[in-house]
Order: sequence, then C-alpha cells, then structure tokens
Amino acid sequence: MYSFRPLSDMQQSMLVHEMLADRPMYTMPLCFRIVGPLEAAALERALHRVIRRHPVLAATFQDGTAVPLGPSASLPALTRTCSAPATDDVLTLLTDWWDTPFDLTVEPPVRARLVSDPSDGVHHLALAVHHVAGDSWSLALLADDLGQAYAAEIGGPDFTGTAPDFFDHAEREDAHPVDTAWWKDRLHGVRPGAAPRTSPPGEAERGTFLAHDLPLGAAETRAVRRLSRSCQVSPAVVLFTVVSAAVAGSGPDHDVVVGMPTALRDSQDLQNTIGPLLNTLPVRTLWPDHLPPTLVIERHAQAIDAALDHKDVPYSRILRAAAAHGAHGAAPLFLHLVNVDVVVPRLRLPALRTTHVPVPPRWANFPALWEFGWGTVGNIRGTLRASADAFTEQDARQLRDAFRDTLAHFTSDLH
Repeated sequence: MYSFRPLSDMQQSMLVHEMLADRPMYTMPLCFRIVGPLEAAALERALHRVIRRHPVLAATFQDGTAVPLGPSASLPALTRTCSAPATDDVLTLLTDWWDTPFDLTVEPPVRARLVSDPSDGVHHLALAVHHVAGDSWSLALLADDLGQAYAAEIGGPDFTGTAPDFFDHAEREDAHPVDTAWWKDRLHGVRPGAAPRTSPPGEAERGTFLAHDLPLGAAETRAVRRLSRSCQVSPAVVLFTVVSAAVAGSGPDHDVVVGMPTALRDSQDLQNTIGPLLNTLPVRTLWPDHLPPTLVIERHAQAIDAALDHKDVPYSRILRAAAAHGAHGAAPLFLHLVNVDVVVPRLRLPALRTTHVPVPPRWANFPALWEFGWGTVGNIRGTLRASADAFTEQDARQLRDAFRDTLAHFTSDLH
C-alpha cells in the first residue's frame, strides 16, 4: 500500500486555485430522481464499494499529495432525509449542501445524500464530487459503477473487479519530460484580454455565474450540421468558431485566443479511469476580416488540430511558457472557454426508474464558459455562463446577441 501518491498538474492547480478563491468552485453536483422501492442501506454499501474501487475517490489530499484511506477508515455515509418536495424544491433544498466546501485534508472527495418521500416511493439521490477526483466523464463512470454495485448488493451479478488507478497516470505525467517550445512559439506576443467589468459585483453575485441560454433550436441545429458537413468538420468545431468570431469584435484582422478543454483518455484503460483526465488548451486563431465563413472555420479547425497535437503539456506549464516568451504576467491566456460536452450520466438500478436531474453550476471557474450539448430531441442546447466578477449582466447579454448574429452570418448562405 502506498503511503503517499503524486497529484497531476491539474489537481495541484485546482487545489491552489480553490484555496485562493475561498469558495467551493470545484464541487461537481450530480442528482438522480428515483421512483420505486429503493433499499437505502444497499445503496450506501454500493457507494462504499465504488469509493473503495477507485483510488482517487478513496483518498484525502494534503501538501500536494494524495493519502490513500486505510482499509479500516470510515467512508462517507449516505445522509438520509425524509421529505416530499418537488424536484425543483429538492434542488433548492440541496443548494447549501452542495455549497459546503470539502475539507480534503480529512475527508474523501465524494459525498452522498438521499432525499426520500416515504408516501409515494420517490427519492432524489444527490452526489457531490470534487473536481480533484473526476470530470464529467468520471461522473458517468461513477453512476454506472454505482448501478452495478447496487445490483450486486441486492443479489445480482457480483461486482468485484479492479479499476484503473488514476494516480498511475499522475506518476507517468510527473515522469514525462515536457517540451514547451511549440507553445512558446505559438503564443508569442499574446496579450490576455481584459475583462470588461470595471467595478466589482454585489456581494451576493461575487464568484457566481450569470447564465443565459443561447438561441439554438431545430433550425439552428440543422444549419450547424449542414455547415459542419460542408466544411468536413465536427459540429463542435463550428460552434467553437462561432464563439471565437463572436468575441473577436470588429477590425481588419483577428487574433483571438479561446480556451478548449480536451480529454486525456487516449487508451481503453484511461477510458475506464475515474479522475480529472482533462487539460485546457489555449487555441490561437488568426484570420483577416474579409475571409468567408467556410475558410474561417477551416482556420479554426487547423488551429484546434495543432493544439491537440501538443495537448500533453499541462495548462499551467503552457501559461508559464507563454509568460516567459512574450505573454504578460500570470493572467489567463483567454477569457472564453468553449465546452461541447455530450456525456450525460445514467444510473441504472434494478426494478427502479431513474432520471438524471441537471444541476447548473453555480460557481465560476472561468470568466466566460460557453457550454453546448444535445437535447433529448437531438437539438443543440447552448448556455453562456459569464462570471459576475468579469462581466456585467449587460455584457453577458451582448455576448449572447453577438453569438446569435455571428451564427446567423455563418449559416446565411445555407438557407
């Protein structure tokens, strides 16, 4: 048994960032509505099985290292509440619980709570997972494991297999030499954009998101799909390009840096690993104003591919490399991050009906987060989450409108 395990660069950065921010900005909420005769004690045992199965969940975090829990260490209890509110009221009830910071020096990075209505067999299972132990893909893996472990607890197939160890990845990353020369050259002269907000928000808004749904429906989804086929790129590249062009503003030439999360799951083993297997890449794209939309998309596709070829360099090291070669200070290299995430966790429990309940993030990790996913009828859903520390409500509305106008411009020739 290891006494200490190394952390990845991303884990270390998150822990420092959250400590400086002094708020639970890296707590990932997860919620399911469950209908039927749920065995709560079996669900708690199943949760403990899953935590023990994944080393990154069965650990505390101290002084830049992970400390595995011993075999006899207590695991998080499934806190149970008897109540009969509607789903929206349950989410309100759980807000303070999700906002309670983890003390990762003494507790593992996962909590669970069950809100049950004993009169009609409706339950809401809420999970809180710290980002230091996972990402959106990990939440889907956790939910799948929890379903299998619960089935085993009530007499189904056994669930005892070992899982890949995230800390093995962290050890490989730590030992792998990193070449930042490409990033130094690519980001030479980049000046981080200044956030438009000049005065701080009110106390209640500080650190939170201002959320705006983006104008995407059936017609816009069809147009994005047609444009992606015409340019032979994915819809994600089209959406990334539209955001980049929307925030570029006017001028004869555009030189824009937009962030992009990228998964580090390049093997079957990593596909099955719970842990924060993500990096954040600054994608720099240059193009003249007169370029037609299809060629603007082509420029962005090339810039994205080039960045992905060098995704093994952690963002914190990219930031230091850029600062040493032309970029200014330790400020972020971008204000806007585009995340096209199609992973929706599914919890399958025998003889029970379960539904994933979306929980919007409350705390801002980036100045502006553009999120896109696929709705139940196949349409693209989009949300702009602008940090109240960086943007006013008027700024956020202007960004939303700029996205709408840019999308209309890019797809106008397709109608």
